[in-house]
Amino acid sequence: MRAASTTAGEKVIDQLEKSLGLPFGDDERAFLAEMSEWLDEHVPSERAPRRGSAERLPWLRRWQATLAEGRYVAPAWPSQYGGRDATFLQQMIYFAELDRRRLPTIPGRIGVSLLGPTLIEHGTDEQRERYLGRLRRGDDLWCQGFSEPGAGSDLASLRTRGVIDGDNLVINGQKIWTSTAMNCDGVFALVRTDPDAHKRKGISFVLVPLDAPGVDVRPIRQISGDAEFCEVFFNDVTVPLGNVIGSLNGGWDVTRTTLANERAVLFLSRQLALSGTVDRLAGMARCVPHRAGTRADLPAVRERLAKAWIDVQLIRVNGMRNLAKVMDGATPGPEGSMSKLFGQEAEQHLHELAVDLAGPVGLLAPGSDAAIDDGRWTTGWLRTRASTIGGGTSEIQRNILAERVLGMPRDPWADEGV
Repeated sequence: MRAASTTAGEKVIDQLEKSLGLPFGDDERAFLAEMSEWLDEHVPSERAPRRGSAERLPWLRRWQATLAEGRYVAPAWPSQYGGRDATFLQQMIYFAELDRRRLPTIPGRIGVSLLGPTLIEHGTDEQRERYLGRLRRGDDLWCQGFSEPGAGSDLASLRTRGVIDGDNLVINGQKIWTSTAMNCDGVFALVRTDPDAHKRKGISFVLVPLDAPGVDVRPIRQISGDAEFCEVFFNDVTVPLGNVIGSLNGGWDVTRTTLANERAVLFLSRQLALSGTVDRLAGMARCVPHRAGTRADLPAVRERLAKAWIDVQLIRVNGMRNLAKVMDGATPGPEGSMSKLFGQEAEQHLHELAVDLAGPVGLLAPGSDAAIDDGRWTTGWLRTRASTIGGGTSEIQRNILAERVLGMPRDPWADEGV
């Protein structure tokens, strides 16, 4: 078992070296060897319960706790907080190995990738002690409460209010498109605590338990039938001032830290996933009959598959360009918006291609006897309608690129000096 894993690990290294054009040294190879050996011993023998089943979330939380024991939930975190001080190259190896094994995404990924680094940089010792271990193990699942009705494209216009009452903060307002809130224990939210200040200077970054009195979480049903997003209402919700991360009214700067590294390395995970999708679609095209041959024999299909492959390579190249800046010591820049913009539009195009390749049965829902891959492509096509909205719409990403990369004038509604 270990010999087979070692051979597979060597292939991971070889593929990354070839695709990235970077040599991997002894440290990277040792990191992968240790990780592969650990996974061989700890990956559950049973598969994760099916998506949508009541057993799936508890199973995933147990899996995250297991990963946490091996310090493989957040390898980039400092070792003192349960991480491995992993370099960027080691993080890329980490995502590549998880993808190769097709291991499920941990349920606490939002807390681990966004809240965790924010607490490490801006939190107090007491806050880090209180929250980091629990979110790393999956004891507490966190969601992000930023967007509001009327405050999506212009996030700084948010209207959720927090009023100081002694040692507490009393919160009233609403958040929307809050991913996975129905399964979470807390939300890290942006709250306006000084209504008279400049709109980016009067915001605080606050941790709010979702079981606190006055919190109402309402799932939003999507076109796919899922309900992965929620509205979250705050009605006189009281939390201690000790739940403010960073300084009071300094939440906008804290948020910059939260989002700065969000896409620095995750492009690799996206690229690997999309690359695997292209391979599966090519296999589907060779299997679906069409007149005298298969759909793979159609020039139009071959052209679309070729374009899909090229798009995935472009995601990799752009991600490497941003990664090169980071490895030179620079902060991840707005170029990361290119990976988000292009990658999620490519994801939509891939699922459109999948439905087209399947033909009429491509419209069958999961559970239908004739559905290809139990209808996963139809469901995926419906889910990816939201790909260009979540995490900042494509329009927002284009604005960021226009203003911060191309140097074009800011939108009229944008404030100066931001």
